[in-house]
Amino acid sequence: MTTATPTARSRAQAPTRDRSMARLLWYRLVQIVVSQVLSVFGGIRVTGRDHLPKAGGAILVCNHLSHLDVFVLGILLHRPLNYVARSTLFLPVLGSLIRSVGGFAIQRDGRGSEGFKETLRRVRNGGIVTFFPEGTRSLDGELGELKPGIVALASRAGVPLVPAAIAGTFEAWPKSRRFPRPHAIRVHYGEPIAPEEFAGRAPEAVTALIRDRILRCQAQARQGLRGDTER
Repeated sequence: MTTATPTARSRAQAPTRDRSMARLLWYRLVQIVVSQVLSVFGGIRVTGRDHLPKAGGAILVCNHLSHLDVFVLGILLHRPLNYVARSTLFLPVLGSLIRSVGGFAIQRDGRGSEGFKETLRRVRNGGIVTFFPEGTRSLDGELGELKPGIVALASRAGVPLVPAAIAGTFEAWPKSRRFPRPHAIRVHYGEPIAPEEFAGRAPEAVTALIRDRILRCQAQARQGLRGDTER
C-alpha cells in the first residue's frame, strides 16, 4: 500500500488558515510584542518574503544560531508559522507557550514518528512548518551537519521547501552566553524547492541540495547585516 502525496491542485485547494481565529489573534499579538522588543535591541530586517507561498502547505528550513531564532524567523511574515521544537523544551509552563504559537514536539534527530506525522499533517492541512535541520544551535555561527530526518520529511511531504537563513542572532545570543545582548538581525528567505526536485535523488543529494540553498540564504543575510551595521 502506497501513501498518496498531494498534487498541485490539492495543494492549491488547501486551507488558507491552519488554526482557530483565537489562536491566530494570539499569534499576531506575540508578533507585535516581539517586533517591538527587537526594534529596541538592534532591529530586524527581512528579505525574500515573496518566496513563501501565499497559500497551501510548505516546509521552512533554516540555520539555527540562537534561542532567538524561533522568535525572529516568522516575526515579519503575514502567514503564521508552526514550530518544531525538541521534546525536552515542553516543560509545564514553557510547553504551553510553545504550543500556543503553533509549536509541537519532535526528537532532536528529527526521527520521532509522532513529530514526523504531526509535521506531515500540518503541511497537508495548509500550514507552514518551521524546521531547523541541524537539530541544535551552532557553536561557531556556521551551518552544521543536517540531520537525516529532513530528507525523509522533504521527500514525503509533497509540498514546497523554502530555505531561509538568519544572521545576527549568534552575536546577540550565542549558545555560550546566558543572556542576550543588543544586535541587528537579518533574515533572508530563498526561492522554494519544488517537491519534484527531490524525486529520484539519493538521500545524500537531497541533503546537499537543501544545505546549498540554506548557505545561499546565509550569504544573503550576512551581506545585508554587514550593510546594516556599517551605516
